[in-house]
Amino acid sequence: MQYRWEEIDQLAAILEAEAAGHPVDTDRARDLAERLIRLCPDIAKTMNRVVERFAPEAATAAA
Repeated sequence: MQYRWEEIDQLAAILEAEAAGHPVDTDRARDLAERLIRLCPDIAKTMNRVVERFAPEAATAAA
């Protein structure tokens, strides 16, 4: 499987920023994870968790 490192690197940067307590672009994180589901099916389960984490209803529940 050939991974799309650009998308993975971008998503990793967003997740690291969020873990450090910085505001992040949740729509971009979700879009990247959804793209990676299509491009890299073998990591789809993990990317689905990212999609769920950044779903609009998850943000409402956390507030």
